Amino acid sequence: MAKKILLADDSPVIQTLSKKIFQGQGYDFKGIKSGTKVLSEIEGGNYDVLILDIILPGANGMELAKKIRGLKDSNKANIPIIAISGNYKNYSKTDFDEAGINEYLIKPLDYDALVNAVKKHS
Repeated sequence: MAKKILLADDSPVIQTLSKKIFQGQGYDFKGIKSGTKVLSEIEGGNYDVLILDIILPGANGMELAKKIRGLKDSNKANIPIIAISGNYKNYSKTDFDEAGINEYLIKPLDYDALVNAVKKHS
């Protein structure tokens, strides 16, 4: 059965490229553009990896990661989170660790690095 990826990013370019790349790699892929939908998606579905933009409409990715880590369902609370951000300088490695983020990548995205990170955590 294909591993399921949830991507939360408001960029249509990142959504389209990620979908093509991950579906081409055999993953089941779902993209959402709003931070407000992330928690309901995670609670309502089973995902193997979350790729989470730090700056999202309606939500802050760091806060979302903390909320996910606090979910009652331990499988959902422990979903691997790969953060992506163009504003990574606003945060330290400690900030990402404290938010429960497994790995973070800088935009513009290196898709080879993103695929490798997903494979490592799924």
